[in-house]
Amino acid sequence: MNENNDMKAGQSGFRTLTRQQSGLLAVGALMMVLGVGGVIFGGSMGLTFVKVCTIVFAVGAVTFALMQMMQTYNGNDMTLRRLRQIMIIGNVCFILAALLMVESNFQILFPYVATTIDGYNGWVHYVYNNWVIALLIAAILQMYTTHRIASELKKREEGRGSSIKSKE
Repeated sequence: MNENNDMKAGQSGFRTLTRQQSGLLAVGALMMVLGVGGVIFGGSMGLTFVKVCTIVFAVGAVTFALMQMMQTYNGNDMTLRRLRQIMIIGNVCFILAALLMVESNFQILFPYVATTIDGYNGWVHYVYNNWVIALLIAAILQMYTTHRIASELKKREEGRGSSIKSKE
């Protein structure tokens, strides 16, 4: 990568995404929303529709997570580093939600796991529709980190602005 692209953010320490990457991030988020909406509200439209929406969500989750992972933080602020790590956990939860949704709707592992009643109970207990929990955790983590990172950057800018004014 070229050095100019690695540190486009300047003072904040966050690497900004290119226009195409920002577009992919937005498309991935939109695909996640449409996919989840289709899975939740599209049951009356048939199983094929639900399966297509599952794939749309999975592709959107991977796209969103990858684009957000490209937004690295190279600064020294421990608070922002911690928030960035929490954001990564949120991305992992999005991908986990996609995997659980795929298994719930396509039942790829189900025939191998549910050979006994205990296997069936385990699958239902640990897999079936538990993508909702992973998605909820991911969404909460994303909202928290997005808000906190923005407020930390604003606080840093205000602190920098007041120190510049005092020097004048």
